[in-house]
Amino acid sequence: MRIGIECGGTFTDIVVVDDRGQIVATNKVFSTPDDPSIAVMEGVDGLPDGLADGAALLHGSTIATNALLERKGGPIGLITTKGFRDLVFLQRQDRTRMYDLGYAKPQPLVARQNIVEVSERVAADGTVLRGIDDDDLNRAITTLAESNVAAIAVCLLHSYANPEHERRVAAAITEAGLTVPVSLSHEVVREFREYERTTTTVVDAFIRPRVGAYLTNLRSDVAARSVRSMSVMQSNGGIVPPEAAIARPVTMLLSGPAAGVSGAVTIASAAGVGRIITMDMGGTSTDVSFVEGDEPELATETTVDGLTLRVPLVDIHTVGAGGGSIVHIDAGGLLSVGPESAGAAPGPACYGRGGTRPTITDANLLVGAMPAEARLAGRFALDRDAAHRAFEPLAAALGRPVEQVAADAIQLANVTMAGAIREVSLERGHELEGAALIAYGGAGALHAASVADELGVDRVLVPPHAGLTSAYGLLTASFKRDFSVTWFQPDLADVGTGQLADACHDIAETARDEIAESGVATGELTESWLADIRYRGQGFELSVPFTPGEDPETLLERFHAAHQRQFGHSSDQRTAQLVTLRLRLMGPKPPTAGTEISRVDEPARTTSMVIAGARLDAPLLHRGGLIQPVEGPAVIADETSTTLVPAGWQATLDPHGNILLERSSS
Repeated sequence: MRIGIECGGTFTDIVVVDDRGQIVATNKVFSTPDDPSIAVMEGVDGLPDGLADGAALLHGSTIATNALLERKGGPIGLITTKGFRDLVFLQRQDRTRMYDLGYAKPQPLVARQNIVEVSERVAADGTVLRGIDDDDLNRAITTLAESNVAAIAVCLLHSYANPEHERRVAAAITEAGLTVPVSLSHEVVREFREYERTTTTVVDAFIRPRVGAYLTNLRSDVAARSVRSMSVMQSNGGIVPPEAAIARPVTMLLSGPAAGVSGAVTIASAAGVGRIITMDMGGTSTDVSFVEGDEPELATETTVDGLTLRVPLVDIHTVGAGGGSIVHIDAGGLLSVGPESAGAAPGPACYGRGGTRPTITDANLLVGAMPAEARLAGRFALDRDAAHRAFEPLAAALGRPVEQVAADAIQLANVTMAGAIREVSLERGHELEGAALIAYGGAGALHAASVADELGVDRVLVPPHAGLTSAYGLLTASFKRDFSVTWFQPDLADVGTGQLADACHDIAETARDEIAESGVATGELTESWLADIRYRGQGFELSVPFTPGEDPETLLERFHAAHQRQFGHSSDQRTAQLVTLRLRLMGPKPPTAGTEISRVDEPARTTSMVIAGARLDAPLLHRGGLIQPVEGPAVIADETSTTLVPAGWQATLDPHGNILLERSSS
């Protein structure tokens, strides 16, 4: 057996598959944000007896993200080149609020008194201009030791081109007897741009003690349950051993959303759908992505809590519109949704766990999109009266009926999600025509067709076990590791075929050696390559796929085409510069099998819904009872999600167990 466990902000989801990839068991428990392992163990213990014996556990967690957002942890130190002590404070000139006179830049994770400098200098081409001063280095280490730092980040100027000095610093820390974790920038992100490399290394060091302790303890806990092995999901959508995640925790910041995309791609591929929009609406937020083909696009940079990070990750955009998002009146007197969430504790008011503030889940219950008799995770009854009480203060303040305020809040959430999808598709140069929206997460199917209406998309797929798709995605993902090296070439036209092939060979050899040291067999790993290219004078690059050994002229033409698609213009008269080479090593995908939906014979049922301000009865079906096409408005329920079929849409069940929503011809 293989067990996929994904810890979200509100729920922890568990899916078990056998060696054919067939789902044999599921579970869903409330998350425990203070210690996610509690929910993990509760989920494992809730499986049928003996199912975990000898199983492989694959885990996606918010532990790294929470550690960063909460900024909980001991003080960390930073060793940098003399003259660069204030780099993490200077940051970039861009600001998120242009006209805010009180704007303040995000605070770095390291205090200034814990940033120490050493005299050394390396040129951009790797030439050592000044050797490292051992006295400086020893004083720096002594200062950090006296400050009792919990971890140390080391980021020296141009160490991506020559890491000799960073290795010397690491050796000196060990020689001094310090046993704290050390993050070296050339190992975390071997790319140019000093600020981004420094912040990424600092974040890696900051979350390393907490992530390391969590994964180490969790591995012991699951082993006590006779679980055979454990692997961890990274932000790039790949599975790695725990040792790799402990050594580089910054790579697992967005592991949960990446797992969901992996599951959605597998489901779409089985259904014969090649262009998809993924919409993962959970309790805290909604994650969206655009995928064309078998692999999602990778982004090379993201921002978390105002800090810029250079890590490979699935190109996902997150908005604060989840089932638990708080509905409120903003400073201007307008109805607003999120980004604050009720989370798992206390959760929406209707959960009956002490929540009193109105949320999107409460709104869906009030308008009837969620039937009054619906049960959360198939087990927990919902309290409609509590939801009504939560919305009453808003309704009184706005002078409108409770149900109308709830419907307006849902519409606001839909518009927010549609905007996020436009950002990852249309604004990236991808057309939505012919694409299908795949909706999952506990709340995704409630909003999917309405969001598709906002976008002009004609098809929606709601997978079986939609509320558990991220956990299922863990079981469809393969081993993946990404490596990058800045290899600056001022004119791509001057690069020879052999020169490019030799550079790729050196990078691949080093990468395979590193992977082999972690105990992963490299014989079955396949390679894929990207080159970051820009026009001379640009401050940004585009990642373009290529194969080592092909003519760089072909790569140049591919870059012009990519620039044209993304920005609407290109020029073969301008000099193109190759900046960074990126390698992905990927293992074979595990087996997957379709989900059989058991037919359910049930008497005709209806549910009361509010549509266009009027309350009426609409058909209510179980997914297994969807034998004939059903015209909206209607509601289709199962154990992990509820699907709303709006007026103007038709629902059918496809051969793979997906609910297929299409615009009705009637």
